[in-house]
Amino acid sequence: MVDISMPQFFTLQDGRQIAYQSVGDPKGRPIFFFHGSPGSRLEGFSAEAAALKNRWHIIALDRPGMGQSDFKPGYTLLHYTKDICELADGLGFKTFGVMGHSGGGATVLSCAYALPERLDFALDLGGWAPVIVPELRSQMTSLDRFFVERCIPLPKPHQPKRIPLLFKFTFTLVGLVAKVFPPAIFIHFLNQSQYFCEADRAVLSAPEAANFLVQTVRESFHQGSEGPAYDALLRYQDWGFDIGEITFPIQLFHGTDDISAPYSFAEYKHSQLPNSQLHIYPQEGHFFLWSHWADIMAIAST
Repeated sequence: MVDISMPQFFTLQDGRQIAYQSVGDPKGRPIFFFHGSPGSRLEGFSAEAAALKNRWHIIALDRPGMGQSDFKPGYTLLHYTKDICELADGLGFKTFGVMGHSGGGATVLSCAYALPERLDFALDLGGWAPVIVPELRSQMTSLDRFFVERCIPLPKPHQPKRIPLLFKFTFTLVGLVAKVFPPAIFIHFLNQSQYFCEADRAVLSAPEAANFLVQTVRESFHQGSEGPAYDALLRYQDWGFDIGEITFPIQLFHGTDDISAPYSFAEYKHSQLPNSQLHIYPQEGHFFLWSHWADIMAIAST
């Protein structure tokens, strides 16, 4: 179990607070870690041992309304990059690396688009792709596809986004199951939703791994379901920028058997990003990074 009792807080100029946790070497290379959706800053602890060995100072932060960071109604992916810049300035980081898993991959790409002059490197770890692209929707899980095609209107970029009631109810249910039931029940609940491949089920069959995942998701719903639901909604809809315009180098890492964020997402991003490298993990799934932090950090450090 990781320690959630002592997050650090940074107050933004508009008065909101960002909750974050430092992982690894506090005197090391600064890197922001962006969690999944739903998820929380606690995911950063999966990299703790490798971060200490490689002298990385990982700042794992909760996105607005998730974990213990204050919510901001109507924000977009590009708005959030301003929060990251403000936090970096407050922590004294002139430049920094960014990395994100799953839904956090969209934040990596938004930073690469909006903040290239501030970045040392950008790692997309099993991240999502812009699923407004029709060819990508067909690769999603049936539940994700249902929400994208039937429940969620796709507004013009920067238009305020409302959370459909059915979508919010689903996230309320996920949060309730994560908070109330034992980890084994929560993992069974997710398996029934067909989000995990065989490799992921093997990873989560270990009680320690299952407990870690459940703890990170529980913390995501610390303030309720609005923040996690809105965060996911942003990733389903227009991101407000074209990834084809990102010239900053992007390192893509992806498991070929991933169901939550299908491998086709990585192939699409690699084909669209002008300056990207794709690192493939055969027969691995969504949680490949938990056992591959050493080589991920080695690649980032070259």
